[in-house]
Formats: sequence, C-alpha cells, structure tokens
Amino acid sequence: MYVLIVLVLSGCKKENLQFKYSEKEDPFLCSTADMDMVKEALYVFEDYILQNYGFLTKDIEEGYENYIKLLVDDRAPASEYFNEHLIALKSFLKDKDELWVLRDGQLRLNYDQELVSCIVDNIQDEELRQNIDALISSNTIRADLMGPVLFRKRKQFVTDKALASFVVFEFFYPKLFYMDSPDYVENVDRPKPKEKLFPEKVEN
Repeated sequence: MYVLIVLVLSGCKKENLQFKYSEKEDPFLCSTADMDMVKEALYVFEDYILQNYGFLTKDIEEGYENYIKLLVDDRAPASEYFNEHLIALKSFLKDKDELWVLRDGQLRLNYDQELVSCIVDNIQDEELRQNIDALISSNTIRADLMGPVLFRKRKQFVTDKALASFVVFEFFYPKLFYMDSPDYVENVDRPKPKEKLFPEKVEN
C-alpha cells in the first residue's frame, strides 16, 4: 500500500525533476519524442515570458512579441526572473547529451535528433517550415537571421506550438546554457545597436 501511494503522489517525475505540465494535451504529434519533456520545456518558457515580457497585457502573444525582439540583438533573457523550476529544468535539459552538440564553443541544438525533425515537420506555415529546413541543412541558423522572420510571424506562436517549440529549443535553452559559461558577456557589456531594430509598423 505504501509503495502504491508513493507512486501515485509522485506524478510525472523525470530523474528527480517534477514535471508540471505532463497532464496537458500534446501540442503536436511526435511518436518518437519524449513529449512530456517537450511540453515542460515549452510551457515553462511560456510561463516565463508571460510573467516577464507581457508588460502591458500579461498576454502570451505580447510575451512572444517582446521576447522575439531580443533575438535580433542577441540579448539574453532576464536571469533575475528565473524561478527554481526553470533553473532545475535547464539543468535537466542540459544533461540530455543527445539533444545538443558543441558549435562555435557553445552547446547548440543537435539537428540530427529525431525530435528536431519532428518539430520542424509539424510547423504549420509551409514557407517558414521550408526556410527553417534550408537553414538547418546549410547549418546557417542564427538569431539575427531568424529574429526578423519570427517577429513577422509572431501571432502564429499562440496556435503553432511546433514553431514555438523550435524557438524554445533553438534559441532559449541554449542561451541559458551559454549564460552559465565563463565566456558569457552580459547584456550591459554588449555594444548597443546603432539602428532601431523594428520599424513602427510591421506587417503581420
């Protein structure tokens, strides 16, 4: 009886990390991936940007809009707002060696992983999916290249969780890993852009 109670109360526990979002419906179909891990990575990120980047509306769309703006300028997320669960999840994901490769001295997403193919294949915008495929094939994905494109597509993140998951695994968690590196340069020490990153009006 005691063993059964412990198993029931433990919920979805992955290697000493208690997942909060395992009961949520899978945002897209991917039979070869650990979808509990994908959901945790995605929804912890969304909670972070909702709380800290939805400045005016506390709306997830505004959270995505303001976070994507950081990509072009290669700015780091605000570490002072990382909660304990996000920090623990970062360590959990970093230990998934199969997810990452070392490129240019930093841990980056491993494009040979089936998870990556599955995420990209489920992106709803065909043109964007093809563009991301081409950049992966040529190994030329960079934040400054993708940022403006993703900003124009920012409304899609609310409904296209494969696209959102790609951003999470490509641009968010690897940035957190880099922030732990002795080579990390804080935002305050980075040169500021000479031009405004986005015009007043941007087409959706």
